[in-house]
Parts: sequence; C-alpha cells; structure tokens
Amino acid sequence: MTTKQAIFDAIEQLPEQHLKDVLQYVQKLAGTLSPASNPPTQSSDPLAGFIGAVSHGSLAANLDDELYGD
Repeated sequence: MTTKQAIFDAIEQLPEQHLKDVLQYVQKLAGTLSPASNPPTQSSDPLAGFIGAVSHGSLAANLDDELYGD
C-alpha cells in the first residue's frame, strides 16, 4: 500500500467535521511547498504592503536622536 492510499483509507474513516480540518491542513501544506505560485497579498499578509518600502529611502536616517535623545 502506498502512502497516498493509506492517507485516503484513513480519511474515509473520519467523520465529516474532521474532513474540513484535513482539507485546511492539506491546503496549507500545498501553499508552503510553492510560495512563488501564491504570493502574499495585502489581505492575506499585513506586511505585504511593506514589501519594497526600503527602496523608497533610508529607514534609519536620523534615527539616533529618536532612539537615544539629544
């Protein structure tokens, strides 16, 4: 028996309420295997809007006064 067949056999024995959890887990695994095909969006990743912000200037310019005072 292959691993895939063993997974199918185990899934067939699960109650319906657990099948949704299995589906979400498998979808999450599939997303982690190919992140290039599923780039982050503003709605899925709060930091997605920050991507490329460093190219607009220096984030650390004149930061010493703010951090350490005069």
